[in-house]
Amino acid sequence: MRHSERLLVVDDTPGVCDLIRDVAEDLGYEVQVVMSRDDFETVFTAIDPTLITLDLQFPGGDGVEILRYLADQGCAAPIVVISGFDTRVVSSAMRIGQTHGLRMLGSLRKPFSIQDLENLIAPIGVRTFKPGAADLREALDQGDILPFFQPKACLVHPGGPAICEAEALARWQHPQHGLIEPAQFIPLAESTGMILPLTWTMVEQSARQLVQWRAEGRHLSVAVNIAPAVIQDLDYPDRLAALVERAGASPEWFTLEVTESGAMRDSERAMDILTRLRLKGFNLSCDDFGTGYSSLVQLYRMPFCELKIDRSFVVDCIDQPEARVIIRASIELGHNLGLTVCAEGVETQDVFDYLHAQGCDSIQGYHVGYPVPATDLPELVREASRRLLEIES
Repeated sequence: MRHSERLLVVDDTPGVCDLIRDVAEDLGYEVQVVMSRDDFETVFTAIDPTLITLDLQFPGGDGVEILRYLADQGCAAPIVVISGFDTRVVSSAMRIGQTHGLRMLGSLRKPFSIQDLENLIAPIGVRTFKPGAADLREALDQGDILPFFQPKACLVHPGGPAICEAEALARWQHPQHGLIEPAQFIPLAESTGMILPLTWTMVEQSARQLVQWRAEGRHLSVAVNIAPAVIQDLDYPDRLAALVERAGASPEWFTLEVTESGAMRDSERAMDILTRLRLKGFNLSCDDFGTGYSSLVQLYRMPFCELKIDRSFVVDCIDQPEARVIIRASIELGHNLGLTVCAEGVETQDVFDYLHAQGCDSIQGYHVGYPVPATDLPELVREASRRLLEIES
């Protein structure tokens, strides 16, 4: 009897194949592995996969050839590109597949995490829930949108590297469909105007959590993403400060992350709002730095405390000289403007070492820790702090 979920793994690295097989079989897939171009067509025809993971380089061919073949066959199976090539090559392959009419589900860069793999290849039936505006409104009303916290390592710290902050990342704990990732509901929140109440609930829950942590002797700060729509509201600084104070927290415990492009959308209004937020004690971070189109004149006038280098440069910094140039320039620019500099998307030790050597003030990414519920963060902080001290020594 044929399985309803059939995964075809196209990869020539045994360890990667074994990992994908183990994860996929736990998710209920029948798994077949192809390690060369010669065997692909026969296996593809025999198992009629419902999902394909595709490396871009293997003996006898490459991933682009496979994509062309799949398009010619009218393949309807979703495709996940898994490759060690840099993001520009992977992005090009994704666009080629889309141009051919294939269902390009997503991509992973080697080495990848089990969690990221599970998120991408979970059987389609698990991901069929497509929330609407009413679902999201109910989730907000019922308190089903929760902050998960990802630790941030401060490399420049009096006692040596330490976990001093965590970023609050929205997760939807649905009573029937389980944990729903941000990509499934953040765009919905933005398009329906519910990004404002979502932001409020993230700040409010983070404030209450900070009060609890501080009472327990854990002196962490929290970073919260602020949507561009929020920094068009001239009353926002007063209302935010009041919300935080009602929870018993202090604005100084928060870093508000504003995207570079969002801050420049209406720079005069943004300067008014951001300046008042600083005056009330909030810290401000220019998020996703390097991906927007702001002028440096406007940027240096904004009252930021921190520049946060976008992960697209960070993940490529070992293999791509251009990415290293941008990172070095960003660190130098930030420091010369009197700002601290954070790099996000740090997933390996060699990237950590490079950023540390360049004088980056703080880092965030899977190499430091994954986003976790508030109850799990103290243990994660203890473990991450221990590893940081070992690296430093």
